[in-house]
Amino acid sequence: MARPVQVAVAREMISPTSKRNISLQLNMGEGKSSVIIPLVASTLANGSDLVRVVTLKPLSNQMFQLLVSRLSGLVNRPIFYVRISRNLRMDTSLVRRIKSLYERCIAERGVLVVQPEHILSLKLMNIDTLLGPRRISDEDESSMADELGLLQDWVSEVSRDILDESDEILHVRYQLIYTAGKQMPINGHPHRWTTIQQVFSRLQSHAKQLHASFPNMFAVDARLGGFPIVRILDPRIFHRISSLIINDALEGALSDLPLDVFPPLIQAATYRFMTQIEVSDEDYELVHSYCAGTTFNGILLLRGLLLDGEGILGYVLKERRWRVDYGLDPGRTMLAVPYLAKVCYIQVDLVAEGH
Repeated sequence: MARPVQVAVAREMISPTSKRNISLQLNMGEGKSSVIIPLVASTLANGSDLVRVVTLKPLSNQMFQLLVSRLSGLVNRPIFYVRISRNLRMDTSLVRRIKSLYERCIAERGVLVVQPEHILSLKLMNIDTLLGPRRISDEDESSMADELGLLQDWVSEVSRDILDESDEILHVRYQLIYTAGKQMPINGHPHRWTTIQQVFSRLQSHAKQLHASFPNMFAVDARLGGFPIVRILDPRIFHRISSLIINDALEGALSDLPLDVFPPLIQAATYRFMTQIEVSDEDYELVHSYCAGTTFNGILLLRGLLLDGEGILGYVLKERRWRVDYGLDPGRTMLAVPYLAKVCYIQVDLVAEGH
């Protein structure tokens, strides 16, 4: 017996209305892991797709046992677990065995429980084979690299992933990064982060005026000192914010990007390049041919930060909320968090008998 909200979320995950990857949020205790994931996984495992339930390492055993209890009995769905790590000594026969397990999982309409490390290790193992020191003959090494590449391409094509606790799984600390080769500076250093700091400085300089002009669209709280707490209440205001910062950049306010030396024609093309989602070939060629490598990378960085509707700055100021205080609601429950699904209501009827 599933609640209406659980059924609605499961249907949206099975067939998203946007036809793209989606991320959905429910309160604690709403049955994300115990109800929705088994519903979605058993439906998507249709004999042609590899259904992978991606879970954190501390929750992996719990998720495996939960899926076994939900799907391996009457539903008769096998649950697979294939551990892949960088320390695995890979050869062509092992690659083929892994693929055969995946094919068996698809054919039997099973569910594969994986950890983020397993997926990333498989992706990086092919690169490590191509770039790492030779441990076996060149012919065998090339054959194994080909097998790994084909396996990765095939898995990417047939897999449907269900991420449990997606906010943690998609965190940067789960991007399995390890060193290989000589130490090199990252691309665009140090302007890659100093430019972002300068953009926030320009935002701070315009914050009070924006709040005074648009009090219902832009909120500013500077009571704590330092950088104010800024939040976009209406998405339409972000076009105004990005225009102000880009105009500052074109006037030379960003020391990392000397855009004020550009001719008027190039400045106009640069403004359109950083504000329009669809950029014309003419504007791109003008900006790219005039700018040097470092300057063009800085313009690309500003475009990624300030693009209306797609920029990272707009997402940070509009979508993300920190320290949300739900508070107590004695009329509902004495729990301090929205754990509504776990609250049991007991109705007691008291009858007073007269003498």
